[in-house]
Amino acid sequence: MNISSTNNSEIIFDLVIENGTIIFGYNRPSQILNIGILKDKIYTFSKETLRGKNFIDAKNLYVCPGFIDIHSHSDISGFSNKNCLSKLYQGVTTEVNGNCGIGIFPTTQENRTNLAKYIQTHSDINYHSIPLEKINTFSDLKTELNRYKLNTNQGYLVGAGCLRIAIMGFKSRIATDEEIYKMTSLLEKQFEEGALGISFGLVYQPGNFMSKKEIIEILKVVKKYDKVASFHMRDEGDKIIESIEEIIFYSKMSGAKINISHLKVMNKKNWGKAEEILKSLKTAKNMGVDISFDQYPYNATCTNLFVLLPQNIFSGDINLFIKDIPTLSENILKEIWKNINKRGGGKNISISNFCTNLFNFNGFSLYEVSKILNLSEEESVLYLIKESEGSVQAIYFSLDMKDVKTFLKSDYGVIASDGNSFPMTDPFNLGTPHPRSFGTFPRYIDLLKNELPIEKIINRITSKPAKIFRISNRGEIRENYFADITIFNLDEIKDNSTFENPFLKPSGIKHVILNGKIIVCNSSALDSKNGYII
Repeated sequence: MNISSTNNSEIIFDLVIENGTIIFGYNRPSQILNIGILKDKIYTFSKETLRGKNFIDAKNLYVCPGFIDIHSHSDISGFSNKNCLSKLYQGVTTEVNGNCGIGIFPTTQENRTNLAKYIQTHSDINYHSIPLEKINTFSDLKTELNRYKLNTNQGYLVGAGCLRIAIMGFKSRIATDEEIYKMTSLLEKQFEEGALGISFGLVYQPGNFMSKKEIIEILKVVKKYDKVASFHMRDEGDKIIESIEEIIFYSKMSGAKINISHLKVMNKKNWGKAEEILKSLKTAKNMGVDISFDQYPYNATCTNLFVLLPQNIFSGDINLFIKDIPTLSENILKEIWKNINKRGGGKNISISNFCTNLFNFNGFSLYEVSKILNLSEEESVLYLIKESEGSVQAIYFSLDMKDVKTFLKSDYGVIASDGNSFPMTDPFNLGTPHPRSFGTFPRYIDLLKNELPIEKIINRITSKPAKIFRISNRGEIRENYFADITIFNLDEIKDNSTFENPFLKPSGIKHVILNGKIIVCNSSALDSKNGYII
């Protein structure tokens, strides 16, 4: 596309961004130009001086599309924190929620309580802020969100766990043909109402009980509607190659487009497998499999303590399990111990959000907790799950930064936080959340700014994720695209959040424009609700 030759001298733009170096998001060299914005759209970019009502001087700054976080969990936190500050301060303007098989739709009246428990066990924030009684389908969710007006654009995947719970509850068995038919019919309705795709959490109940047939039939619907399926794989450690081959098989059988969620290599004995994994992805792509991955640039993961339990421990309703955790056999306790060590060992597992009248374990290692409770580490896991009613989260230092950086440089992947939109203070007693919710995108840019061209770096957090998830008219600086724009200083950009103190905003993000409105100005957020449901 050529620079606009339209005579703009008669137009008074709502906002003009002057003198910035534009990174377009797609395959085009950066260039110093002015941008003219009318209402919520980019009208022109030009070398000529533009007239406007408001101006941003972006001299010596980079101007690029707003960052797109395609692996977010703000569908839960957004109802409590409408300002989305932890994402906005990173330069994020669009989030895709409903990942890892987890979400807040669809549901049915008979299984609404089961969905609420499912949400609680995967959320840092109390699920009671969500008006679940008003939400059955994606259309209902859009109605509620249009009342709330979040400060980032919100897109949604259908959580396969939610889909299964809506039809089957927490039944720990293979779905019948009739149940699969009901699930696929319900999924079609969500796609027709605008959901962007589906996500699977094959490591979590009830996703861990999904059969090959069930998954493939669901993916046939994904293919029919030209959507995308994201997979939290069954194993990201010892059996990671087999887990990748599993989802490649599903794509071959269904023709569906697939994305690997938060690609990583856990357990020290598996470190160094990143190159082998990328070769597997290359082979699959050469065979016609449409596959991608997302990742976050940290050496630690974060999820519920449930992942330390053997998958076969559940005999049915997760609510009953939490309420009355059984006395476990020595063999099962040994399995929990093995899982603890696969994720770094007790000294490398940090409790994120456990605070009661008796104990505040936020930031304590599982090893330290076990000493305080005078229990073994595996017994401490059960104590924490029971006393938190299943909501306890932990940070697991189980990754190698060499693998992380190998993935970061791959053209097959994009960057995403796997985090929530949090406030910059802690009014909800969140404890110590993973810093990925506060610094993923500045950290990624900072890590690679001296190793890759800036245009390539920005492509993987703007245009590329937009294309993978079919997000139209965003992710690029083009005429008539939505004016979602992030302006940053490359020399200053830095993630300041830490595992000890995550509630710190990054440096270097100067301005953020959302749908044509300035929402972060001189690194300070403005009180405005301008996000759209996409």
